[in-house]
Amino acid sequence: MKVALSQFLTAVVLLVMCAPAAPADRGISVHALTQDPAKYDGKVVTVVGTITAYRERVSTAGNPYTTFRLTDGDEFVVVFSWNKQGFSNGQRVRVTGTFSKIREAGTSPVGNEIQAYRIEGLP
Repeated sequence: MKVALSQFLTAVVLLVMCAPAAPADRGISVHALTQDPAKYDGKVVTVVGTITAYRERVSTAGNPYTTFRLTDGDEFVVVFSWNKQGFSNGQRVRVTGTFSKIREAGTSPVGNEIQAYRIEGLP
């Protein structure tokens, strides 16, 4: 019984490992987010664009964070991520995170922002 179960589990693991990878998630465009932000408010989004206004900072509480604009032509959304990300202006990235139409950040509201939990560099 144990041998059959072990063989079955091995077969399942091999099937999962050999399955073709899903196509890259292209997500939605920066344009779609800026044109209808209410549609995406509070939802997890994946967006591809180019980094501008890249800044790595440390909060007053001592926590490192990164902010930048994710651009596509003349339109942009703000990206916020905890920790230093090690990117730079001009790099193309895929950002996945929660989109907010308006978010309170300290004493100022921030509009059209993605709180990123994954940022991937693209070729």
